Amino acid sequence: MRRTALTVAQAEPERVSAARQQLRELLHDWSSPDQVDSAVLLLSEVLTNVLVHTDADALLLAEVTGGVDGRRMRIEVTDAGDDLPHMRRPGELASSGRGLVLIEVLAHAWGVAPRGRGKSIWFELYEAEETGTR
Repeated sequence: MRRTALTVAQAEPERVSAARQQLRELLHDWSSPDQVDSAVLLLSEVLTNVLVHTDADALLLAEVTGGVDGRRMRIEVTDAGDDLPHMRRPGELASSGRGLVLIEVLAHAWGVAPRGRGKSIWFELYEAEETGTR
């Protein structure tokens, strides 16, 4: 298992870029560049949503685990905000509201886990040996 962790503070939104880079480094040998791009996009969405919609810092935990069926990447972002995210259906011209829609479309699995004080939003992508894509 390989993993990385990083805190993105409200006062340091530029650390979202550092989080994207750390995720790319963690996934350096992932077989599908498209899945890596999807994971980086989804990570950006989740981290940015924490910074925009809460007053809390975000904690990123990303890990790659392997098994007989292939590898799995799991990305989890935890914050101390109490409001749980909800799926929106933004119109064509809306400038926001697509984060969970993107997760729904691009991730193999995802969810929101209340944590007493705060919550974690997680998503997973699975490496497919034969196709390398979802």
